[in-house]
Amino acid sequence: MNKLLNALIISSSLSSICLGSIRANAQIQVGSATLSKGPGKISAEEMDKFRQSTTYFILQEKDYEQQAAFEQAIAKVWTITPFKIIRPEEMNTLNKTKSSFFFFGGFVTIRRGQSTLTHHPHLSYDLFMLSTNKKGKTEQNLLGKIMLHLDSKSMTSVLRYAALNNKSFSEKVTPYLYREATMPNWTPQMLCGYLKVINDGLTSGTLRSMFEEYTDQEGIKALRNQTLYIPDYVNTKYNMFTGAEKETESDEVEDNTSYTFDNKYLEAKEIEPAAAAQNKAYAYLSYIKSSTDKFVSVFDGQTGKLLYTAYTPVSYNFKSKDLKRIAAKVK
Repeated sequence: MNKLLNALIISSSLSSICLGSIRANAQIQVGSATLSKGPGKISAEEMDKFRQSTTYFILQEKDYEQQAAFEQAIAKVWTITPFKIIRPEEMNTLNKTKSSFFFFGGFVTIRRGQSTLTHHPHLSYDLFMLSTNKKGKTEQNLLGKIMLHLDSKSMTSVLRYAALNNKSFSEKVTPYLYREATMPNWTPQMLCGYLKVINDGLTSGTLRSMFEEYTDQEGIKALRNQTLYIPDYVNTKYNMFTGAEKETESDEVEDNTSYTFDNKYLEAKEIEPAAAAQNKAYAYLSYIKSSTDKFVSVFDGQTGKLLYTAYTPVSYNFKSKDLKRIAAKVK
C-alpha cells in the first residue's frame, strides 16, 4: 500500500463517536460533519481550494472492469471540478494540494444503554481533500459523503473490527471496502444519482444534512405516468438478532396495494439498460441500510435528480409501508 494511502487510512475518515439518543446520519451529505445534527460548515477558503482541484475517484477493485460505464455515469452529473478515475496506488503521484478524492470510509457510533454498549459501523463513500497539520500528520477535510449498503456477509466482516481503536479499525476496513465488500446499492447509475446531489449542493453552496428528508413535489408526481424501478435486493430480509439475510419474494398483492402506480422489480444493475430499451421517462428507488438506520430514496432515471428521500431510525428491512409513503407523495 502506498505511503499516501497508508497515511490516509491512519489519519482516518473512519472515526468512533459516542451517542446517546442522537440519530445517525442519513444517505447523502454535503458538508464537513462526520456526525452531527447539521451538515458541517465548509469555509470559503476550503471551497475555493476544492473548486481549483481535480477530483479523483477510487472505485472498488472489481469496478475497473467496467470503468467506462462509471466514467460515463460520473461525467453525466459531475461538473464542479475536472475528474479522473484512478487506482489507490496512483494517489502517491499526485499533488495533494490540487487534488480532491472520493474514497471509501465511514464511522462507528457507540450507543450506551443502562447496562449495554453497542458498536454500529456506518460505511460511506467520502469526498475530501488532504492537508498537513502542525504535527506533520495527514488530515482529511471532508466535503461530502454517500452512505453505503453492505450485504450481510460484508457487514459481518466489518463488525469484527467495530470495537477496535480507530487506527486498527481503519487499517482493516478501508482496504476491505475497496477489495472485497459487496454493496448492492453500488452501480454506475446509483452512483450518478448520489453524486448529482453533492455536485449540485457544492455548486450552489447549499449544504445538506445527511438525515434531511426531501420531496421534489413536481418531480415525484410525474411518477403517476412513469415506471418506478425497484432493485430486487430490497427483498432480502435481515434478521436483527442473528445478522443473517434471507431472500424473499416481493408480495405482489401487498405491493400493488401499497403502490398502485406502475412499478417493476429488477436486479439493480439491470435497471438502466431495461429502462433505456423502453425509451421512456422513469424513476428508480435506492434503499440503504446503514447499521440500524434505513434510507429510501427515489431518483429520476434520466437526469439522476433526487425526487424523494426518507429516513427511518432503528429499522432493518424494506417494507410495504415504504412504498406507501412514496405513493402518498405521488398522488
